[in-house]
Amino acid sequence: MADDDFETYFHQRAKRFSSFYWSEPIARGLGRGPMFDRLRLAAQISLSLAPTRVLDVGCGSGPLFAELAPKGIRITGIDPAEAMIKLAGNEAAKYGQLVELQQSAWEDLTAVDEYDAAIALGVFDYVSQPALLLEKMGRAATHIIGSFPAPGLRLDFRKVRYGARGVAVHGYTNVDFLRLGNEVGLDVVDRIPLGNAGYVVHFQRRSPTPLAA
Repeated sequence: MADDDFETYFHQRAKRFSSFYWSEPIARGLGRGPMFDRLRLAAQISLSLAPTRVLDVGCGSGPLFAELAPKGIRITGIDPAEAMIKLAGNEAAKYGQLVELQQSAWEDLTAVDEYDAAIALGVFDYVSQPALLLEKMGRAATHIIGSFPAPGLRLDFRKVRYGARGVAVHGYTNVDFLRLGNEVGLDVVDRIPLGNAGYVVHFQRRSPTPLAA
């Protein structure tokens, strides 16, 4: 499935994906616990940066809002799926002016230095051009936080399950994080394992090298 087909795929399955966040015990029983782990880790990293504005790429139904908006952080959530944005609107309404939503794809992201952090959870799994997404996020914010599936049996099962629906799922290694960061001028600040599910990775925009005297 091409990246630009996500709007249709996630529009049709918005309620199903959103339902995984309704009950953490049930989600963990279904093997979806890493969704909560990555959410909390991303929030913890973000809060440690004392941000005022955060970009939520592929915001889905808005589970990140509750982690950041009560702290007074302004959030812009983008998602290409109409049904996801509708669900996110219900969540955003709880926080007044702190959450802004845009129905748009990451490919359309043109922001430059508008945010302190840009977060993408459950997005790099399906992106065929991860360097381009990182580059756009790195222009929008100084700090980038993303979740990345790891190669292994869990990912192999996902590839079979999603592949039956025409969806490609991608895995990443430590070498990939360094390579992708180098390609787009980002340094890996931290890499936190999510068991066998993958990693949450914190990138930071690389400071220009001072010119020699």
